[in-house]
Amino acid sequence: MRRLLAALTLSLIILGMALPAGARVYIDITQPFSKKLPLALAPFQPLPGGGTDPVGAEGTRMLERYLSYTGLFDFMDPKSFLGAPGLEKVDYRRWSRIGAELLTTGGYKLENGVLTLELRFFDITEGKLLVGRRYDGRTSDLGAMLARFCDEVIKALTGERSIYSTMIAFVGARERIKEIYLMRFDGSGVRNLSQKGDISLYPAWSPDGSLVAYSSYIKRRPAILVHALSGGTGKVIINKPGVNLTPDFRPKHQGQLAAALSYTGQNNIFLVDVAGKVLKRLTDGWGIEVAPSFSPDGRRMAYVSDRGGNPQIYVLDLDTGTNRRITFGQKYCAAPCWSPRGDRIAYQAQNNGDFQVATIRPDGSENKILTSGLGGGEDPTFSPDGRLIAYASRRTGRYQIYLMTAGGEYITRLTNLPGEQTDPAWSPRGIMVK
Repeated sequence: MRRLLAALTLSLIILGMALPAGARVYIDITQPFSKKLPLALAPFQPLPGGGTDPVGAEGTRMLERYLSYTGLFDFMDPKSFLGAPGLEKVDYRRWSRIGAELLTTGGYKLENGVLTLELRFFDITEGKLLVGRRYDGRTSDLGAMLARFCDEVIKALTGERSIYSTMIAFVGARERIKEIYLMRFDGSGVRNLSQKGDISLYPAWSPDGSLVAYSSYIKRRPAILVHALSGGTGKVIINKPGVNLTPDFRPKHQGQLAAALSYTGQNNIFLVDVAGKVLKRLTDGWGIEVAPSFSPDGRRMAYVSDRGGNPQIYVLDLDTGTNRRITFGQKYCAAPCWSPRGDRIAYQAQNNGDFQVATIRPDGSENKILTSGLGGGEDPTFSPDGRLIAYASRRTGRYQIYLMTAGGEYITRLTNLPGEQTDPAWSPRGIMVK
């Protein structure tokens, strides 16, 4: 059996006649305020030949929690269900009678340490199966199985996968030490990436998710390191006199990143490569210029400059060299993050004494403050599909990482760890570990 388990990997089989969702438009992914869809999430049932096990209840709870992160579903009260559904055949009229538009069913069997899950996702209105999958693995694979199923569900509804194969890097502070940590999309699986025992800040992902760049103190000076997720302790690529801060990888331009350097005597933003070679000076303001964030095509860059007297968000066109200030009306704006969809830039704005998360179009129009109240929001980062924003808030009295929709609807707190957690950076898709 040990040999079997050692060789066993999470596997899946497509069940039934799952159909492409093209016949019906479920959710317009360009609209952050889409109407929630009534979803009946049936409790998991033992498969034929299997017995009742706590993994069934745990799987049901975990599936609801994973799907709730999207803000797309209105979960129906199980008390309204007219009995348990069949695992394969569904009485669509019965579920339609109670107002369900969508239904998930789950069956499980745990035998000799091997967990089998059969998960299905039905369109009650159209009367058809949208997604049907069977997964085999260990009980420790339960989260990975459900994450894969959720990605299929969201793809069936929107045409794109969502956040279920992503990770979030963030700064974790305990006493006087700040390290770069990684966690799964749901806040689980936290691990220390940097392990410098000093101050590490400003994590940023490479476009393929294989590298994380960050600033860390080397001989009492902030240097820029690049850390491969495949292993190692991180390589120092820039350690010039002065400060070396806020790296950001440039999409569509392999091996390039921008960073704020002060070795010239001015704090400007430079384009460098992963070997540490300075390629080009991008800004030349007389003040402090930091926090670059590239557009998805890598041809424009949002950044922070105080050239106008106070920190504000500017957009630089790298082809023409045109600079444009896009934020007005708030005294202090910082931490820009360009949406992967390219249509908005999230940032933090000082509003009535607290920082709040805001978004704005790259041309400076349609400015929206998304968070409110004491504790506010800082350091926003978009999910790879542009539908969600993770950010840091101290609404509980200390900084923790939260998640909300790109329209500003609060969903959940992701971290509840010792110390404080700030500066989240969302990875691209396809790198989640079990």
